[in-house]
Amino acid sequence: MNVLHHEFSETSGKMETMTVAPAEPVVFDGLAGSFHAARGDTAILLLSPWGYEELCSRKSYRILGETLAARGYPTLRFDYPGTGNSAGESAGIEDERSWRDAVRRAFDEVGKLCTPSRVIVIGQGVGGALAADLASETDVAGLVLLAPVAQGRGYLRELTAWTAMTKPTFLVDASDGPQGGLMAGGSVLSAATASEIRSLNILKAPAPRVSKVLLVERDHHPGDAKLAANLLEKSVAVDRLPFEGYVDYVSNPTLSIVPVTTIEAVTSWIATQFPASATASAPTQGALPSTLQEADYEQTLVRFGANGMFFGVFTRALARPNETAFLFLNSGYDHSVGWGRSTVDFARALASSGVTSLRMDAAGIGESRLWPGQAPQVLYGDRQLDDVKTALDWLTGTAGVEKVVLVGRCSGAYLALIAAEADPRVTGLVAINVRRLVWDPDEDVETTLREPIQTLDTYRRKMVDKRMLKRLLTGDLPLSRVVTRLASAVSRVLDRKLAPVLRGASRHYRLNRIVQSRFKALRERGVPVSLIFCEGDRGVQDVQAWFKEDFSGLAPYENVELSMIANADHNLTPLASRAEVLELLRGFASSQRLRARK
Repeated sequence: MNVLHHEFSETSGKMETMTVAPAEPVVFDGLAGSFHAARGDTAILLLSPWGYEELCSRKSYRILGETLAARGYPTLRFDYPGTGNSAGESAGIEDERSWRDAVRRAFDEVGKLCTPSRVIVIGQGVGGALAADLASETDVAGLVLLAPVAQGRGYLRELTAWTAMTKPTFLVDASDGPQGGLMAGGSVLSAATASEIRSLNILKAPAPRVSKVLLVERDHHPGDAKLAANLLEKSVAVDRLPFEGYVDYVSNPTLSIVPVTTIEAVTSWIATQFPASATASAPTQGALPSTLQEADYEQTLVRFGANGMFFGVFTRALARPNETAFLFLNSGYDHSVGWGRSTVDFARALASSGVTSLRMDAAGIGESRLWPGQAPQVLYGDRQLDDVKTALDWLTGTAGVEKVVLVGRCSGAYLALIAAEADPRVTGLVAINVRRLVWDPDEDVETTLREPIQTLDTYRRKMVDKRMLKRLLTGDLPLSRVVTRLASAVSRVLDRKLAPVLRGASRHYRLNRIVQSRFKALRERGVPVSLIFCEGDRGVQDVQAWFKEDFSGLAPYENVELSMIANADHNLTPLASRAEVLELLRGFASSQRLRARK
């Protein structure tokens, strides 16, 4: 049933309204996807980018699918093997045609879902290369290439260079993946998949068997211009549009801005070139299969809440009844697969150990819609408590779970903390690299997210850093910005030291009362709390601000356990750090079982 859906445009700043049902979860041949049903006879197959770029694009791809469906184009999206919610481990793929064969299975699946008279294929990044590869062998009505990878070999070199450039943040090398494979931003390619991508080359491939191609180009990108010329040489009719908002779209998953103008331009081009004609038959027959069955667990894609606005993945352990389940919350705007697919790996490994879980997208993140009238900045807002409540209702009702442990990293850890305090159904809390234990109501969250707070020690080191001094002398780094940030850091230190004297006039004093109240409430309810930090994470300093430098202030809270992980970053990019967290999660689950037996 179609429902009235309101989505806030992050570029126009306006509330856009469309009448379209949420995408239906679907699983076929071990591939997890979402189908946007519509009655048009022209279907769309959407092929996603990979890794870091895919994290940035998930919400935008969902909105693109909804926009196309609202125009009458049934649309299928899916995750490649070993990625997202699909079957398999990224590092374990051994078939060098795995992704290309998956694209062909998805193309066939579109025909089963809605019996279209023609199919248009849209691909971004490496998805563009796969789309062109499909079109070179299969009759496709139209082809839309969004900032595509033209040559797979060059793309892998770019990923390797990007990984080296970001190592100070993510602490991994490209070679930290499987032998012969690649690791970039926490995501992993097996040797076989890397070889498959390396073999993709639109420039050398036969001309795509399509009537029309749309190339959506990045600004001043020579590769896109070269691809356009190559297609024209092959006598392919090519239209070209600028990819407006591309940089803001793919630069950071947490700060990604939906490229609304580009989505509208692509949709309008499709409507002009391939007008949708309504079909008399219903687009689907009955509920779509949405469960992936494995030996130790089953994974089901679910929609829940009002009008199915929320998306989640319920991973049910087959070895035990649903006594206690872990509820994984989003970290920043990373959708429910997690950074480098880590949350999927956690959920499946825990299920093999007998622990059931739900991974969910909170409102406005990934596959979940915003609440009507909700602004797009959802992180660190109390409205997210309604998201968790809705998930708890589903777990304790539909899924039959008795007790729930909340798990989150960064902003998800903060949400887990305040939700654990608010809802008595929460019986445990695991907070990983929580950035704050409390937020000042007068503080602008979005500004803070864009300019992370640094300590005085950080500024002392930077004052003697030659590169920093050079940036100041050349004007690359404005002195006014440095002074403002330094003054802010000094102000925080003074406020903290004078809090006992200033009391209510001190920001630190007021916020400390909130923190202590939260931890007391959890202690009184007997809720075990696991605080997990990577050594050096900025969240450690926040805990020290409220519980003393040596953490001795945590002593009265016997329900709280503090763990530190060495050689790790905020996102848990190194695989060894994820393994440590997994063992801590298993230990926490075991302690929950022991408490339940008592």
